Parts: sequence; structure tokens; C-alpha cells
Amino acid sequence: MVKLRYINLLICLCLLPLCAKSSVLYRTAELKRLYETLQVHTDSIHEGLNTISIGNRLVNIRIDDGMVSFIGYMLFSEEMKAMAHSPILDFLERYFLQLDYPQADRSPNKMLREDRVKFEIGSPKLVATLNADCAFSYSCEHNRYVATWSREGQPILSVSFPANHELISGENKIESEQFVETDIRVSQLGPLKPVNKDLLTSTLQKNYFIKPGSTYLNKHLTSDLYYQQIDSVFSLICNESHPLESAANMMLSSDNPLSFNLKIKQIMYGYKKKFFDIPLRNWIAYCQNNGCELYFGAESLDQEMIKASVIAVNNAEKYNHVLFVIIPLKAISQGSGDIEAQLETFIPMQNVTNLFAKYKKNNNK
Repeated sequence: MVKLRYINLLICLCLLPLCAKSSVLYRTAELKRLYETLQVHTDSIHEGLNTISIGNRLVNIRIDDGMVSFIGYMLFSEEMKAMAHSPILDFLERYFLQLDYPQADRSPNKMLREDRVKFEIGSPKLVATLNADCAFSYSCEHNRYVATWSREGQPILSVSFPANHELISGENKIESEQFVETDIRVSQLGPLKPVNKDLLTSTLQKNYFIKPGSTYLNKHLTSDLYYQQIDSVFSLICNESHPLESAANMMLSSDNPLSFNLKIKQIMYGYKKKFFDIPLRNWIAYCQNNGCELYFGAESLDQEMIKASVIAVNNAEKYNHVLFVIIPLKAISQGSGDIEAQLETFIPMQNVTNLFAKYKKNNNK
């Protein structure tokens, strides 16, 4: 009996790596293909950042909550990525790996042609020669990025590519949309920042101030914030006597300590719908952490509610998220409550005006 238990234990131990491999989750189908193509030994992979050797190259694999979220060559330090706070560095690491391990029906030349990626200086073979001695820089003009590596002041490799979300993220619209709820839930804001009085502009109302922002699409969509001064303390306005200013502050600022909840109806590809509730602060954190600038525009105000639009603009990847919200005046007066919201995500910038036209047409009906 003891011998039989020993044999069963050995069988279980032998099967553990297989069980682990079968339980691996992937954020995208392409990450799954790369992971399997590289023949990664799953039993040696752990949560967080993993660095493995493939041939004579180092490859990074990132695991977030048990899911493979990134695979790419190790070209940049994690410190450099944190300082850059840009998706471009991850993209370059992943895309250069994809060029060396392309899909069966998509040669490297076909990839470059279809993705409109161009080596302005050098060739893909030079990627393997990049090291810590190389200076790196990138810029964006006319919706195209140019990334350049230099040695002793001379460019040795330069590649250009479109400012396009699907290309840079490595996710198609369906893949990006399905993770929106999860990504919002795990997004966290940092501590509240002190008010910089030098950025405030006085108004005709005594002790009331505006922090001027910018506009988007038209003068009614702005990132302006509104403050009041009580004694020597400046704080964001949130009261029923200033409903529109309060609504703007609620939807735009991460420094609002009040508690509101979004009841979201997400409109997804193929007119699918998804419903979920989320703290408003998590939504703002999600937008800010992903490099989006928020704009607010009121559409109507009556005795019970405000209807408004909120746009999260991502200039790095040229997409917008759009929220159409209904804010009860009661929530403003209480400093807490539910806000109904319709959300559409990852809309190419050139399509956002069409979305507004469609929404207003349906509203009129």
C-alpha cells in the first residue's frame, strides 16, 4: 500500500508541469502563439517579470495575476520604462521579437508592409547588436513615431511606425474591449496632491477659482477644474449651487475625495453589451495610468439630473474612450451616489465625431 502511494505521488509530481502549462492564460492570441513558439518552460515561470534566454538573446515575459501580458526582447531596463511611461518601449521589444518569430502565413517583409513599419536606418538584423551603450530616443510627427538608437552620437538603427493602438498594444479591438472592466478594477490612484494656487485664476465670484485646462473638438469640451476657497484652504467644488462645475470636477479630477459609483453599460464590437459597476475613482485612475487626458462637456441640466459627455483622449495611440453620463443632482448634494454611464472604448480619433452624431440622433428619438 505504501509503495502504491509512492508511485501515485511520483505520477502527480510528473504531471504538475503539464497541469501548470494547461492553466496558463494569455491576454492575446498572439502572446499565446509567441509563448508556445518559444517553447517556454512554464514550470519555471512565476508571477511578475521573468527573463529567459532564447538562443543568445534575453527575452522578458511578464505575468500579471496568472496571465501572460507581455513577451519581448530585453532592450530597455525596467527603470527606463518606468521613467518613459510610454507603451512605445514595450511595443518595440515585442515587435522585434515577432519579426524573428513570425506567424506561419506572415513573413517579416509582409509584416512590415502590412503594419506600415519601416527601417529608416539599418535593418532587423541590427537589433541583436543593441546594448546599454546605445542612446535611445523617439518622437512623433504626423501620426508616425520614429525610434532611433545611436552610438557615439551616430544613429545606427531607426524605425518608424504608425501611432496606432492595435499595432502598439498588440491587441485587436475585441481583445482590448474584453479587458476594460478588469483593467479599470485594478487601476489605483496615488495620494491626493496639494492644490497649486499659482495655477488658479480668480472669477467674478469671490473665493471661487478656475484651473484652466484645454479644449477638445469644440469649446464646450474642456478639462477646466473649479475650486473654492474657505479660509486659506482651496478645494474642488462639489455642491448643488454649482451643479455643472461640480459635475466637471467629479468626472475629471483624481483629487476629489468624494465617493461616486459608475453603473456602466459598455458597448462592444458587434453591438454586444456588458454591464458592470465600478468606483468612479478607478475609472479616472485607469484613464490617467494609460496616458489619457479627460474632457467634460455638459449637454443638458434640469431639476433632477445633468447629461454630459466625457472623453478620454489618448494622443500616444490615437484613440478615444467616450462616456455618456447621467449625473443625479441628488448625488452632487450628498457627495456620493450612482452615475449611469454608457461607455465606448478604443475609438479611432477620426471616428469620434460620428459617434457623437449617432448618440445625439438616438437621444432625440
